[in-house]
Amino acid sequence: MTEPLPTRSCDVIMKGGITSGVVYPRALARFARDYRLRRLGGASAGAIGAALGAAAEHGRGRDGGGFEALEAIPEQLGEGRLAALFQAGPRTRPLLGLMLAATGHDAPGAASSGLGRARGVAAALLRGWPVAALLGALPGLAGLALAVVVGGWAGVGVGALALVVLLVGVAVGAGVGVARTLTRDVPAQGFGICTGLGEPGGGPGFTEWLAHTINALAGRPDEAPLLYGHLWTGGEEVADVAEDARAVDLRMVSTCLTQARPYEMPWAARTFFYEPREWARLFPAEVMAALEAAPRGRDLDVDASWEDEAAAALPRPLRRLPDPEQLPVVVSVRMSLSFPLLISAVPLWTVDRRSDQTRAAVRARRAGRDDGPAPQFQKVWFTDGGFCSNFPVHLFDDALATRPTFAINLGSFLPGRVPQDDEARNIEWSRTNAAVLPSHRDVPERGWGAVTGFFGAALATSREWTDATQLSAPGMRDRVVRVLQSDTEGGLNLFMDGPTIERLAARGEAAAAALTGRFTGEDGRGVTGWDNHRWVRYRALMAALPTWLRAYAEGRAAMADLDAADPPSYPMSVRARDVAADLDAALRGAAARVDDSGSSAGVGDLTSAPRPLTVLRRTPQL
Repeated sequence: MTEPLPTRSCDVIMKGGITSGVVYPRALARFARDYRLRRLGGASAGAIGAALGAAAEHGRGRDGGGFEALEAIPEQLGEGRLAALFQAGPRTRPLLGLMLAATGHDAPGAASSGLGRARGVAAALLRGWPVAALLGALPGLAGLALAVVVGGWAGVGVGALALVVLLVGVAVGAGVGVARTLTRDVPAQGFGICTGLGEPGGGPGFTEWLAHTINALAGRPDEAPLLYGHLWTGGEEVADVAEDARAVDLRMVSTCLTQARPYEMPWAARTFFYEPREWARLFPAEVMAALEAAPRGRDLDVDASWEDEAAAALPRPLRRLPDPEQLPVVVSVRMSLSFPLLISAVPLWTVDRRSDQTRAAVRARRAGRDDGPAPQFQKVWFTDGGFCSNFPVHLFDDALATRPTFAINLGSFLPGRVPQDDEARNIEWSRTNAAVLPSHRDVPERGWGAVTGFFGAALATSREWTDATQLSAPGMRDRVVRVLQSDTEGGLNLFMDGPTIERLAARGEAAAAALTGRFTGEDGRGVTGWDNHRWVRYRALMAALPTWLRAYAEGRAAMADLDAADPPSYPMSVRARDVAADLDAALRGAAARVDDSGSSAGVGDLTSAPRPLTVLRRTPQL
């Protein structure tokens, strides 16, 4: 018998963290006991969690799908099966071993350090580049042979010098091999050691596993890939649906390195093309078939048709990405999960509007000439969404909340602390209106650790400051839970054993239980955490409005010389001007109320809490 659907709804956002994603399946299943998951988002491994949760919500009540299947995923990834999903290509395989050895994650258990890590790196170099190491060793070997011939104390001196030359030569030779792999083989494979597809005889890679798992959770294991349109309609129909009417809304972040900016996926932009031969090295055959079968984009104008014709006529033809509802979910997940060096970046193409050739092509087209050149295309690289927003807590923020947006953060235990047997003690969350203390990162002050620690902290801060700053804001901090991890858990620990994965999965469930318990539970007055959250959000917005309204009134007064009926650009219809005039009058009236001398005390009280104050500003849609 099918269980009744929860009457409540919620949104969930998850942070990126490579293998830390094993936290999310049971957390999402725990949320799903009390809520329908309406909107899910994340970046990197958080995007995986979001996609699996969205698929499970779509498959709720379907044979083989839903949250019962989602809960079983951590158990399926133990005993080396997680590491088996990350398969390096033949030429980049040695680099994977070196990378894991250098970070101390080349075996289960605690990350090695000091001498143990040095031994691991040396072994990885010799295994990965034996010929280069041997060539580098030849001068030293020749010196050792000479020492044997010379004999005596002179031979000992020659032998000692030859041994030094041997060790240096091995290091230099292997280093040359590493440099060759890094500069030739890694760029040729999309700047990654693993493409995401399985290698011959190695079983499925993580992209293939993702594609299969997403479909299985959605209750369509043997059908074509799950599309965004399926999520939006909640059934088998594929259609564009307004955001507020979607059955399940899934969003994630990817980073365009070429344009130095993030993008929110699925995007409405129709400016990107893909090369099928390139993408066939990154996506399974069934995903490529779904892209090929997607109908032509809706409402494309004649200029877009001209670009499509030019793209199809290239020696290596390009195809425009389909409309969002026709995009396979696994495509955007893979574009969000491209951890630098470990996983290949994803190439797309766009018309090069700066090139002289494109400008000449546009001029010829506008002049009605057929003898103009074709537009020129340029490659753009997309990589891990965590570069710009590893914890995109802003994704579903509205002026006032109509349902909770829960967020699962990831953090590390402080030095000296170890995981407790009770997983509820391995998480941090706010039980009051106060904020959880910010994460803390120790920076050594001596040795190489001081240098690497300082610059590592600087890099992390440059990536995460925007996300981290929001976590202390009122109306944000009470809906975030931080799941703590030790050095042997999550991150680059590809070789986590079954019990470790099970503990992380249970910790995720405890995190979700903490938030749902707070938001659904009542205090002594019968007030739920959800009641309090809505009130705090309202108070925070009211506290921010006076400053914004004053700034609006000042700016509007400075526009007195501009005529809305004859503007410099972006003219408005009569109907639009009428609406704008009504809104303008309301805003100026509100600003006047704020500045009224009789309201100063009330405005002061209004802006006195909650702290810290937030600000209202326009930001572009990613």
